[in-house]
Amino acid sequence: MNAFSSRIPGSASPNALALALAKRRALGLPILNMVESNPTRVGFERLASAFLEPLARAEDLGYAPEPRGLKRPREALAAFMSRAGTAIRPGDLFLCASTSEAYGWLFKLLCDPGDAVLVPKPGYPLFDYLAGLECVEARPYPLDYAHPRGWLIDLDAMEAALRRGRVKAIVLINPNNPTGSYVGEAERRAVLDLAGRYGAALIVDEVFLGFPVESESGYSFRGETSVLCFVLDGLSKLLGLPQMKLGWISVSGPQGAVAEAEGRLEIIADTYLSAGTPIMNALPSYLAEAPAFAKMAGARIRANLASLRSILEDRESPHRVLRCGGGWTALVEAPRIDSEEELALALLAEEGLSLHPGYYFDMASEAYFAVSLILRPAELEEGARRYRSYFDRRLA
Repeated sequence: MNAFSSRIPGSASPNALALALAKRRALGLPILNMVESNPTRVGFERLASAFLEPLARAEDLGYAPEPRGLKRPREALAAFMSRAGTAIRPGDLFLCASTSEAYGWLFKLLCDPGDAVLVPKPGYPLFDYLAGLECVEARPYPLDYAHPRGWLIDLDAMEAALRRGRVKAIVLINPNNPTGSYVGEAERRAVLDLAGRYGAALIVDEVFLGFPVESESGYSFRGETSVLCFVLDGLSKLLGLPQMKLGWISVSGPQGAVAEAEGRLEIIADTYLSAGTPIMNALPSYLAEAPAFAKMAGARIRANLASLRSILEDRESPHRVLRCGGGWTALVEAPRIDSEEELALALLAEEGLSLHPGYYFDMASEAYFAVSLILRPAELEEGARRYRSYFDRRLA
């Protein structure tokens, strides 16, 4: 008898790259992690008191369970979000522990077992697990790349996936990770039309929205009224504070649909009550620090991308850095002299570089590697030079 749920896959064996990384660490050999995306590990300078003192309030010792989150933090968050031009009501906000939890809540809200949500490909591999835990199918729709224009949603493929039926939501990542592509205005109108015609809600992850690189900052879906729309964000990227565990959902759409969705979502939120009182009370103070972090992180991201292009791209170079509209990741196209996994293993063994190959993100072809743009600039430059040196030797 199998005592375990089929929603949870069995323990997967580590792949060859994971095994090689573990062996290198065990031997004490140096590793330059070119995919470090944890903002607490890349040397962003913070004034500790700005983030620790707001967590030491007398009211934090009390407990007033509110399914949507405490009122004062939601009011502050609504005011902060409304500065972008679209009025957000505190009552349309739900606080939770993270955007991952928000996805779980929304899949519960919208889907029965066997239903589907559309997710972008390439994309972050977490969706298969998040959907699987709710007995929901993560059905992909492709993003296509053309240089130098960048990435576009394959709208015909999206509609074909909708026609297969049982799709309750379209997931948009705005901008996407790892492609860095914002949803363009024409794409926005087309997706809204498809969602309306096929009765699908939108779940829009905008955690990287405020970090434009080679594009203007994209237009937020917050406050969209034509279809039921849930927009996600949180402290993890907005302030580079993943350890503080606070995310939120902004709900909008047709009035009747919003009222029913919020009533049902309140039941889910009340069941979990996952957002902690100290971090909710600290939120108004934290939001005041968001512009400074966006400026600091944005300057590093843009400078790092420029360095990456300077080192890897010239008239004779076989390397290409794909267009990066926004976010914290760059994709580098490499000459496919071996498979991505073989190249990743060789880069680790010969240059001490840890890189994520494109197949981690379901890239349609090889060879691509993801590089974090929030690395310390000196580390990114050193890693890029080692990366190019490896290929120069192989291609000589």
